[in-house]
Amino acid sequence: MIYVISKLFNALLPPGIFIIILFLAGVFAKRFKWLFFFSAIMLWAISIKFVSNLLIYPLEKFSHKENITPKAVVVLGGGVNPKDILKSSPDAFKREVYGILLAQKYNLPLIFTGNEANFTKKTIQLITSTCNCNIKSYFEDKSLTTYQNASFTSKLFEKLKLKKEIFLVTSAYHMKRSYYLFKHFGFKIITKPVGFFYSPNYKWIDFLPSANNFYISYKALHEYFGLLSLKIRGII
Repeated sequence: MIYVISKLFNALLPPGIFIIILFLAGVFAKRFKWLFFFSAIMLWAISIKFVSNLLIYPLEKFSHKENITPKAVVVLGGGVNPKDILKSSPDAFKREVYGILLAQKYNLPLIFTGNEANFTKKTIQLITSTCNCNIKSYFEDKSLTTYQNASFTSKLFEKLKLKKEIFLVTSAYHMKRSYYLFKHFGFKIITKPVGFFYSPNYKWIDFLPSANNFYISYKALHEYFGLLSLKIRGII
């Protein structure tokens, strides 16, 4: 009983409380009732697991493997918090750990791309020293976007005289857009996604709104708009 009450209470936290407010506004409003009801339904929809799964799954199922022998592991940045001991955001930390594991396993250089490289360098050095991993690392620290990640990494590969055949590591939802951008700059790629959001198991509470599902839906929608921009620009 306490479990049920706690879950119902959680559903009242944002965005749940805003869904209720919009619904009540639709009930009592004299004009634009349909707009309030529609907004409430849409907000509820993108805040439940079923819809967030529908949005994120097509992105996360994307994979690509070319017949190559990768010459490096490329890890995309994912944000930092300078006040955190490990600096890297949870998404970024997963990418970095997976990148290190791949670099160690296949004896490849690790190349990190993102403007947060100065912070990330400390995290990677801490991890590699702790696991006693002997990895050569390079850091591209100018890029602010995924397009720049691919562009500046391409220039770094040319400077290092490395063949553009890579393991590409980024979050699963972000892999499709990253792949097309790196391909645009001449890379041949084996995708190595990490940090999956999709989960096929459902409980009754998954049809209650939650901030986590809203966040996943937001991530997915952001990627779809990003892919649309690549389509418009003729990259895919």
